Amino acid sequence: MIKFFRKIRQKMLTENKFSKYFLYAIGEIFLVVIGILIALSINNQNESRKNQNLVSIYKSELVNDLLLDVSHFKYHLSLATEENKRIDSIRAILQRPSCNIDTLNNIIKKGLTFIRKEPYIMVASTEFPIVSNNTFLSLQNSGQITLLENKLQEELVSFYGYTKKYSFMINEIMGNKNELYFDFIKSVPYKQSDLNAVNTILYEQLWNNVDWSSVQIKFITLLNTYYELNLKTAFFNDMRLYKTNVMIDQLISDLKK
Repeated sequence: MIKFFRKIRQKMLTENKFSKYFLYAIGEIFLVVIGILIALSINNQNESRKNQNLVSIYKSELVNDLLLDVSHFKYHLSLATEENKRIDSIRAILQRPSCNIDTLNNIIKKGLTFIRKEPYIMVASTEFPIVSNNTFLSLQNSGQITLLENKLQEELVSFYGYTKKYSFMINEIMGNKNELYFDFIKSVPYKQSDLNAVNTILYEQLWNNVDWSSVQIKFITLLNTYYELNLKTAFFNDMRLYKTNVMIDQLISDLKK
């Protein structure tokens, strides 16, 4: 094809048909430009298709991260709810007319055996929440978040900003609970179920050295504070669950378009 056009040009030049050659040259340049534009258009279409596929992958990965968050939030919500149920059962015992100091002391001693499933045994839910934000961070750090629609970019930044704030608040709550818990168990001969460093008789004798007045106050303070902090944890987790489910529904709706 190139040789064919070259022969035409040479023929026009040898025949001194400069005007025709000039028009031909313009036409040839026009064809070259059209060819380049077509190639660029095809390339842009391919690039756009690749970006669309990449956006779909990112949206799917965001959904997977958020679904993991939902399971984590539900788990921590169940921990807080379960713990308050157990605190309620302890309160019910302590509010009985027949309840006395011996009853309280016995609950404190049994309440240290966290593995047992008796209804009045407390559960120390001191596990910190996990947030699955790897895909969002990858989008931000790589700059590929700009591939997403502007509105979705703003919503994701706002959403993960809220998530970070809620996580910080829950971490504060967990820190407060841990501080109260460890301060309490330092006042008593702690053991976990049947895992004990001493025999049963010696373990019972160790309780004779306990400052019961201080332990009782710490235990009641721990119960009341845990209950209040668990209500806050439940509230924050409810908020996170709601916002997370809204974001999941939006991303799934986008993927179906």
